Amino acid sequence: MKSNSSLRRLLPFAAYFNICFFWGTAGVANKLSSSVLHPFFAGSLRFLIASVLMALWEAGRRKSLAISFHDGIILTVGSVLMYFLNTLLLLFASQRVDAGISTVMVSLIPITILLVDSLAVRRLCVSWVGIIGIIGGFMGIAIVVVGSITGGNADPIGIALLLLADLVWSVGTVYLKYQKISATVQVQIFYQSAIPALLFFLCAALTGNLDLGELSWRGALPMAYMGIADSIVGLTSYLYLLRRWKTSVVSTYAYINPVVGILLSALLLSERITMAKTAGMLVILASVFIIQREDWLRGLLLRKAKRVAD
Repeated sequence: MKSNSSLRRLLPFAAYFNICFFWGTAGVANKLSSSVLHPFFAGSLRFLIASVLMALWEAGRRKSLAISFHDGIILTVGSVLMYFLNTLLLLFASQRVDAGISTVMVSLIPITILLVDSLAVRRLCVSWVGIIGIIGGFMGIAIVVVGSITGGNADPIGIALLLLADLVWSVGTVYLKYQKISATVQVQIFYQSAIPALLFFLCAALTGNLDLGELSWRGALPMAYMGIADSIVGLTSYLYLLRRWKTSVVSTYAYINPVVGILLSALLLSERITMAKTAGMLVILASVFIIQREDWLRGLLLRKAKRVAD
């Protein structure tokens, strides 16, 4: 009994490790796969594996995958934005930029979500402290972009694709935020994998890039890893944590993912850890911290200003 209780207490920490590590490795996995497979083929493999595994999991639990028409529309829109378009842009971008740069740029997502959410409700969802964080985030991008392009580690098209990937993920996140879905988490993950798998397969077939002859372990393994580690383990861990920890605590994974990505890209891909990557990452992460701790920082600054005035 005591061992079971200890295990349950450790589960949230294991889930937090999963999203910090597995989501931080996405840039490296995309780079490895896109160097061998066409992005359409790579995407179809990743989401096919994830959807088949989720279907088997639900079949083993004797659960139905049926959903309402309402849920189907919502999940289709969200899946196209967050998993098909976002993954497509990241895979094409990985052919043009270092994996470490990709991970740093993705860490900007908390800021782009804030901006998209502000547009959705037609008011800025931050105070003057949050505005400082937004400006800082784009300063971090500028450092990464200028340093990477001049250093030959990226090109402008690759950077633009990464920014678009951040944007479509943020639009999808905000869209789902204001929707109500009755389907279980497991069923949602199945459709969020099956829909992009179908779209990637159609794109690969229609463009002549569904060539099984080019399939190799070097290209397939990273996508199998992404299908299991990122789409299933990472997302399930994230949703599990949101029910047990404060959102502000869970969201700190955004500070760790870029560090994991840069270190692994240097270890596995022999990419250089440049000053531009490091400085840009630190500025972006500091900006995300300012936005996520906006109320606390504003209260702290106001109290200090009051003491000075007194």
